[in-house]
Amino acid sequence: MAIWKSKWGWRAEFELKGERIMARGFFQYKDEARQWIKQEKARLSEKPQKSSSQGNDLFFWRLSQEYLGDSKINYDKKTFDEKRYCLERFYEHVGDVDVTSIEPRTILHFINNRAETQSNNAANKDRKNLRAFYGWVQDMYSIMYDPTAPIKKKPHSKKARRLIPIQDILKVMLVAQGHDRVLMGSYWHTGARKGEILRWTWADDINFEERWARLGTKKNKSGEMRYEKLWMNDDLYQLLMWQWKHRHPTSPYVFCHMNPKSKFYGKPFGERRKTLKTLCKLADVESFGYHDIRHTVAKYLNDLQKVGLKKVQQVLRHRRQTTTEIYVEGNYTDTRDVMKLLELDKLENLPKNSRSFSRSETKKG
Repeated sequence: MAIWKSKWGWRAEFELKGERIMARGFFQYKDEARQWIKQEKARLSEKPQKSSSQGNDLFFWRLSQEYLGDSKINYDKKTFDEKRYCLERFYEHVGDVDVTSIEPRTILHFINNRAETQSNNAANKDRKNLRAFYGWVQDMYSIMYDPTAPIKKKPHSKKARRLIPIQDILKVMLVAQGHDRVLMGSYWHTGARKGEILRWTWADDINFEERWARLGTKKNKSGEMRYEKLWMNDDLYQLLMWQWKHRHPTSPYVFCHMNPKSKFYGKPFGERRKTLKTLCKLADVESFGYHDIRHTVAKYLNDLQKVGLKKVQQVLRHRRQTTTEIYVEGNYTDTRDVMKLLELDKLENLPKNSRSFSRSETKKG
């Protein structure tokens, strides 16, 4: 017999004739769990036991833990945490029941509750994660049952992303010093996702001889890491060459902690939000994120430089063109500063020290 306290209440289980019996829900008090064990033992002793071959093989708790264990290997931390959070809340909603006994209306109630308390977008994420869970159960256990199939996506409208003026990004790049300037330039010259740059290693992802930088992502249906190479333009080549000359003596990572007194010395960065926020403050511009740079690169190429959508898709490495279309929504041509943007692009009115990446600019790096 076992009784323990979980995040949502008391849980209970016991063993009867070699079979482990677990309560399908939670108890508010420990005494309630004790009473349930006593009553359940009495009830089961009065009727024939289930075949031990059935057991709890298809019960939600065990399957969800097995699924999350597999997901932790196949997906990045952000995706895994989203899946775990969804399944934890669904477990609280239904208890430890057989997954084949869960009806579509139970799923619908869970999704609708999420939409009412959070948003339709949050509800759609739960729907996606539950469908992925049942898809995994079907593959692993050959059970053709999916109560999520009849559940439709909720209509929702995404908040329009702020159109970042190119001048603001340029100002931030100019106030950045040393390694931070290389980091900012790498995002601008590749249009990469935040994690793709921070994962760079010298041996695998940077090739000065053939002039390419490799970017990898798990943003695909299989969850596998997929890589693509982008040509290294002159500016990026110069930035990364400086980074190579001033690299960490032993770390394989392009961007890593450079303070010898830090316990993270030589280890890769997990994120650099504070750095970018500080740089925006120094440049006296409204704060923006790394992904905003990616969106701005797409709009800049498509709107101002008239690069076709297909080429922009290749730069951003999207699998579907419809995804790229989201990135190029909005434009710069309707703004009053379009001529200034063009002037900045030609580098005609920039300070001399912004036209090259000299060693004097990196003293603080």
